[in-house]
Amino acid sequence: MPTDDLALLGRLAQGDTAALTALYERYSRIVYARAFSTVESRPDAEELMQDVFLLLWKKRRKVEIHGESVLPWLLVSVRYLGMNRRRHNSRRSADSLSDRAELAGGADPERIVAHRRFVEAIEASIAKLGPIDRAILQLCIVEGLTYKEAATRLRTSHAVVRNRLGRARAAVRADAAAYLGEEG
Repeated sequence: MPTDDLALLGRLAQGDTAALTALYERYSRIVYARAFSTVESRPDAEELMQDVFLLLWKKRRKVEIHGESVLPWLLVSVRYLGMNRRRHNSRRSADSLSDRAELAGGADPERIVAHRRFVEAIEASIAKLGPIDRAILQLCIVEGLTYKEAATRLRTSHAVVRNRLGRARAAVRADAAAYLGEEG
């Protein structure tokens, strides 16, 4: 069967949706199992599995496999997309918990105000960055994209994204340290 994957990938590259369907039918259970072990939620695993096959379709002309099976490519894609989803979900749940604690009165009002001022200082620091650096921060830090994915979106190189993100982080860290030094 895996030798058949090469033929299916060739057809897929030409836009043959039947080839995608064949690959989906062949590997969806395995991809779902890997997705579930990564995100540990049925709805997220189902969505992640669909995202992997959608990614396969989008990158159909660029997919390179080593050997005769597309399965390793699918599993690696699940892993990376799953890590991005977990990062996103953990950020979202952390924000949600923080908001709920504030609403429930579980936090000291002075701490809430100090936290909000600190967030405002960080937002002001980010606002001082150039538009490209802000876009890179948004894509890599907030949306959880890899350097390569951000570079593709911004039509630049992986190295540019990596270097600019490093400098932007350093600038924001320095402003945060200065703010905390003034507060403390």
